[in-house]
Amino acid sequence: MLLKQKLFVFPTSRSIRSFINEQKSKSTLLPFTLTIDELFKKSIILENKKYIDEEERFLFLKESIKSIDVSKLGISDNFTKFLKQNEYIYRFFLELASEKVDINDIKIADTYDYYYEHLEILSSIKDNYIKKLNENNCVDRLNIHEHFKINEKFLNKFSSIDLVFEGYFTKVEFDIIHAISNVIDLNIEFHSNEYNQKSIDVFRDLFDEDFELNKKYKISLKSKKILEVSEIINKVNSLEIKGFTSRINQIAYIKSSITKCVQDGIDPSTIALILPDESFASQLQLFDNEKYFNYAMGKDIKNYRLYEVAYSIHSYLNEHEIKNEKNLEYLKIDKIFIEKNIKVKWNKICTKEIFTFVCDFVRSCENNAEILEKYDEIIYKLNILLFSSNNEILLKDIYKIFLLRISEIKLDDVNAGKVTVLGLLETRAVNFETIIICDFNENFIPKKSIKDKFLSTKIKQMTKLPTSFDRELLQKYYYKRLIESSKNIFISYVNSASNQISRFANELFPKSIDEKIYDNYYRHILYNNHNISHFDENIIQRVDLTKITWSASSLKIFLQCKRKFYLQYILKLKEHTISLKPKAFELGDIVHSILEDYYKIDENSDDLTYERIERLFTKYTTSNPFLLLDLEIWKKKLYEFYLYDLKRLENRKIIGLERSFDIEFEGFKLKGIIDRVDQQDDTYEVLDYKTSSALKVDTLKNYEKSSDFQLEFYYLAMSEIYKTDKVNVYYYDLHNTKLIEEIALDKKLELLVEVFNSLKEMSNKEISFNKCEDKAVCNFCIYNTICDR
Repeated sequence: MLLKQKLFVFPTSRSIRSFINEQKSKSTLLPFTLTIDELFKKSIILENKKYIDEEERFLFLKESIKSIDVSKLGISDNFTKFLKQNEYIYRFFLELASEKVDINDIKIADTYDYYYEHLEILSSIKDNYIKKLNENNCVDRLNIHEHFKINEKFLNKFSSIDLVFEGYFTKVEFDIIHAISNVIDLNIEFHSNEYNQKSIDVFRDLFDEDFELNKKYKISLKSKKILEVSEIINKVNSLEIKGFTSRINQIAYIKSSITKCVQDGIDPSTIALILPDESFASQLQLFDNEKYFNYAMGKDIKNYRLYEVAYSIHSYLNEHEIKNEKNLEYLKIDKIFIEKNIKVKWNKICTKEIFTFVCDFVRSCENNAEILEKYDEIIYKLNILLFSSNNEILLKDIYKIFLLRISEIKLDDVNAGKVTVLGLLETRAVNFETIIICDFNENFIPKKSIKDKFLSTKIKQMTKLPTSFDRELLQKYYYKRLIESSKNIFISYVNSASNQISRFANELFPKSIDEKIYDNYYRHILYNNHNISHFDENIIQRVDLTKITWSASSLKIFLQCKRKFYLQYILKLKEHTISLKPKAFELGDIVHSILEDYYKIDENSDDLTYERIERLFTKYTTSNPFLLLDLEIWKKKLYEFYLYDLKRLENRKIIGLERSFDIEFEGFKLKGIIDRVDQQDDTYEVLDYKTSSALKVDTLKNYEKSSDFQLEFYYLAMSEIYKTDKVNVYYYDLHNTKLIEEIALDKKLELLVEVFNSLKEMSNKEISFNKCEDKAVCNFCIYNTICDR
């Protein structure tokens, strides 16, 4: 006869795998192991009863609220809304049933009848639901304690049971555990610290013993004896805590920490990344190019085509925006097909045939066998849920349910990396050499409970129900156990105006919190492909400057910054941007165009009125929202210009608008466009419109440092075109409505000759296109990023 073996029970499958790996090094048969959930299922019998699934539970609950006004609970009896909200009711019932608390007990505690009406409604729903279960010979977690019997035949296969306890036993669970201990020796191992005292109260009541803090115990539930006691040893050797401005930037730190550990000789399979918010895994996957990670929670389907197609269809039919239409194109989904076959039925009652058609279309877009298998299972259950009774639901509402359910699909992470990514509960009873915890923020650690919907904390305390504070303490216990059992700790958190490190960190690491921002230390790890490399080397080339056709602008740029001239006129690098913010020249260009059209000589239009200026502003109205206000301001401002210029033109006339020229001067070709030319008697006036509010003109004191020869170019052009020296050149200051004359014209013409002579000398040798020394020139330069200025 075979000897009976001991059964080992652990909180999770992962903790079992960890235990088995430790046993492999021993020369012995592998022991029998179960998770705590499997123990509960295998050690009880439900005679002649069926355990219902999630879909049946919903349908029973839906039947139970008929003829009851659940709106007073803030819950809708609408099928689709109740599908999302029924969990609130069921969790409330489950919490009461698990702790063996009756609704009447709550009524007694509620001395002021504050919850009386709500409790009456909930009591009626529960009575209906239990009645429905009994009528169908069914059980679920609400009434299982009334029907279970201990499966002695199963338990008698083992010599004893060793159970690793990490967490909290509800009263019903402990009843089952206690009943098991009456059949077989049941030993429980647990750790005691300041955060789990309520969890071990059940043992205090039985043992009449006060368990000390920071000790590990092994107790016999059958004999009510303490078998072993030992000190909890804190294994932490190193600890880092670093803050980042965004969640994504933490990923760079996570990767860096892993690399550092592996370089220090740590086995990557002993490293774990803990996600307080498991949804962050989908973002982590997008950056896992090196395949570092394996995901205990499975891979999120949201990065796969089936979900992308389903989501894009929903977005397109709900919001007719260009981005949603473009997303269909990107995913190569036939928009016409969607319009003809789904959109026409979107706001109509959905039949099973229509639903099947939509599901089949989405299915046809995916070829991953694992996804399709899990998808088919969901669609099978949805068909039962949605069409087992006469529910008249719109297609768009059913599609929301469909999208919600497929978003919950998780894929097994096969062929994955060695570093394990897992949620907090998966760390129970598992030891890692190195742990990395991200998102160590107030909004994630400890995680806030959503179970306290119907009752206040005070009522829960009076009826001995778990409160949100109790659940937070339990989470703190898990974190402390995890950290104490690890050697190397890396912690990251988001440090921004709306995010702060969890206050719990001050309890765990009171002297180690670093409030610096570390984004720039690790940014290159994520964004290396997009790093900007600045070009600091000298550019020396031989260029014949006499062969270039010069504009006043190109000459000004050459004199101010030879590097900018080289990039713009030799390499011809153009600015590229998609920003809606207007460029410095945009507003000026529009005002110039309006004034050109206003004065344009047209046989059908000699109307020089302010109303015409207003009409022209309407013509040039831009779709850029940043310019609308500026244009309105300039519309008002040009009224002063209109009055001023009307008076000027009483004794002169306009003879040229946007007059282009190509001339030669000192052996150089010059070009440009003159905004406007007026003639008064035999004198020509060159006008250059300026919209700047900070217009400056060279004086006789500072002209020698000038690099701006625009009006000099215009003077030379007019002198050649009209063969006269009776030419006056002005800036037309539109901002202040006045003409500003170039008073240093003669001196600047002499300086211009010297400039061109120096350009001739440069053309005889190599030219150094170096960066300018005056960095003020770089402030608005489009090449300042290239030059790192």
